[in-house]
Amino acid sequence: MRGYFARAARAQLRGGAALRVLAVTGVALGVGSALSIQILNQSALGAFAGSVQAVSGEAQLSVLPRGPSLPDALVPAVIGTPGVRSAIPMVRAEAAIESPRGGTLEVVGADLFAASRLPLSSAEADPGAPLAVPGWVALTPALAQERGWKVGDPLEVSSGSRRVRLQVGALVDFQRLAPLSSRRLAVMDVAQAQALLGARGQLSQIDVVAEEGVDPGELSRRLEARLGPAVRVATPDQRVSEAEGLLAAFRLNLTALSLVSLFVGGFLVYATVQASLARRREELGVLRSLGATRGQVLGLVLGDAALLGLAGTAAGLPLGWLAARASLGSVSDTLQGLYQLEAIERVVLPPWLAGLGILLGLAGAFVGSIGPALEVAREDPRALLAARPAGRASPRRDWVLALGAWGVAAAVAAATLGPGRRWPPAGFALAVAVLGAVPFTAPLLLRACEGLPLPRRLGAAYGARGLAGHLRGVAVAVGALAVAVGMLVGITVMVGSFRETVVRWLGATLRADVYVTTPSWSRARGGAVLGPEVLEGLRRERGVRAVDRLRQLTAEAAGRRVTVSGIDAGLPEGRGRVEVIGGGEAEALRRLRDEGAALVSEPLARKAGIGQGGVLALQGPSGPFQLPVAGVYRDYGAERGAVLVDLATLAARFGPGPDSNAALYLDPGLDPEAVVERIQASFPGKALLVRSNRTLREQVLSIFERTFAVTRLLQGMAVVIAVAGITLTLLVLARERAGEVALLRALGATRRQIFELFLGRGLGIAALGLALGAAGGAGLALVLVEVINPAWFGWSIGLHLPWDDLAFEAAVVLAAAAAASLHPALRASATPATELSRDAL
Repeated sequence: MRGYFARAARAQLRGGAALRVLAVTGVALGVGSALSIQILNQSALGAFAGSVQAVSGEAQLSVLPRGPSLPDALVPAVIGTPGVRSAIPMVRAEAAIESPRGGTLEVVGADLFAASRLPLSSAEADPGAPLAVPGWVALTPALAQERGWKVGDPLEVSSGSRRVRLQVGALVDFQRLAPLSSRRLAVMDVAQAQALLGARGQLSQIDVVAEEGVDPGELSRRLEARLGPAVRVATPDQRVSEAEGLLAAFRLNLTALSLVSLFVGGFLVYATVQASLARRREELGVLRSLGATRGQVLGLVLGDAALLGLAGTAAGLPLGWLAARASLGSVSDTLQGLYQLEAIERVVLPPWLAGLGILLGLAGAFVGSIGPALEVAREDPRALLAARPAGRASPRRDWVLALGAWGVAAAVAAATLGPGRRWPPAGFALAVAVLGAVPFTAPLLLRACEGLPLPRRLGAAYGARGLAGHLRGVAVAVGALAVAVGMLVGITVMVGSFRETVVRWLGATLRADVYVTTPSWSRARGGAVLGPEVLEGLRRERGVRAVDRLRQLTAEAAGRRVTVSGIDAGLPEGRGRVEVIGGGEAEALRRLRDEGAALVSEPLARKAGIGQGGVLALQGPSGPFQLPVAGVYRDYGAERGAVLVDLATLAARFGPGPDSNAALYLDPGLDPEAVVERIQASFPGKALLVRSNRTLREQVLSIFERTFAVTRLLQGMAVVIAVAGITLTLLVLARERAGEVALLRALGATRRQIFELFLGRGLGIAALGLALGAAGGAGLALVLVEVINPAWFGWSIGLHLPWDDLAFEAAVVLAAAAAASLHPALRASATPATELSRDAL
């Protein structure tokens, strides 16, 4: 049987090359889509883990702040803890490169003599240079080569509004220690980092190396007991796990979308196997008559599908790599902007991930082929020897399958909206149930087309109306396209709704005329501050009516790291800059000013179960404290959560500190763009980023568009797979119905009419797929907007239908379907009337 399988596979490849190429393409795109997302997911975690490894190296523990930072006075207490061999104080900061190309450095200030794991000794002849040379910094060779820097070159950077001159002291390949670490990594002495980057007396972490034989878990408990509640002690693995939990929603969202492409690719395998079996029925009947068992026939068919899966996987692995490379920029921007994690600079494909891709490809091929394989293996040999399979599925069976699928979706919806509402994965289960029910409705929709009026002439309309006569194959194509279109519509509506919500939110909360921050703020946030002289100068600027200050830092609240911002709650011009949910802004701001209360962002309120009238627990430099919650406000800038308090409250709880941002309210009639140019000219020695209200809105929306770029790539891949199914279906019809086409030619049909007939069939499949997909997409959009986003991200989104985008996508699908129909239509139109003798109709 194995020898026969090899010969049969070669014969099938020669006899149905076009069908197999389409099936292989579908599997390849499905595997590539799923694999690209997993590559990006692993690379994102790898970038964070690589940074931890490169910085912390041999340290078993890191002492981290629960508040904004650690006082360096803690270092002696850490060293004096029994079981500690050495303690390495560190400062981490983001510095903006002052050059037309821009960019940032991930600066790490460390005790370079204690951090012996860093290979600095071989890179610098003078071991005292890191301390003696002002601004001495070690950079990666990759960054130096990219920028054209060499040892001894000066380097201008900014941290907050201060500009600093560094000197390239050494080129050190930190990526040799941690291959996935950032090439932006720059290492200097901790004292110089504190002095130059504005972190005097403050540390970001203290790495701890334990004495030999000391249990890290026990040492961690000793350190926390000795240092008090203002710190936490974590292993490198725990820090990576925390980052993994932070990215859970983002990663699961992309993974679910990518698997849709694999699901649609399985439909193509199904159609290919079904078409192959239609041609091989007599062959399989002969094999059964000669003694082949049902198991052998099943193995023969599944083996054939496995070859399709292997071929598709072989093409899908490099495709997934290329897709991950193409999506690197947008995903990296999202990680930096939304999650404040390290950028992904390169993607890797570890062997286990390649094995996962192979498993996915074979699983997709198996799922797509198991139905037809079981059906043909169960048939009686006499039925297989018949010229055609016996009839088509009964309407009753189609109704049972459709009602059953939607019944499952309804049951999942009831569970999700009821008992499972607090279980976030339930939303994804409901989305899968909705999309999974869509293809089971395709046979009913096709049968409904039989009731349409019969066209007067043979052509496109006749071909579209007659699709129900080819139910078995056409239903698969319609179902596959409907799933892809459903995902396309659902995601488009969700993104459009999110964008419209953000636009309205920006319009409601961006009230100032000009916004002033620093180039390093986008990455450093609370670490990038405005000098007091800058704020004083802004107040003196001609035409500035009021200056709204913002101070920002990071602290621990409700068991997670959140952004804590201080504002002047009593500033009259600042009314309207916060959108309070279900309450009055004026009263909420009064409580912030007079009672020391706090506003919590909607994501934090949902995830921590905190609402108006509740109590928020925060960790400050002196330990935990509580604030009354005055209300919940909308915020779409931080998924992990944010807290808003009055500047006086922030200073009382966290100590005084410089401001991070400033918003300027101008006198009526002034041109904000002219004021922006004047402010930039007024501070030539300061690193400032000055933007008008209009410019800031445009930049925020540009970041929004880049955030969803990878989503659109996944949508496109799924639609390409589904449209390929139209080509496959029409090719099968052209081959299986060659006798029917020949009869039409013998009765006087022209080649043009046959061409139009098949073109109409392709457009009919596309129209039915669009109609069914639009219905399924509407349900999916509701799930995404009303269930998944609130549960996973904490945001509430107003439903908005982007009609222009939806109409454009429908036109693209119809155009792609027409293009996919051209080759089968041309092939069918070339069928001669003499073909009639080969098929007894």
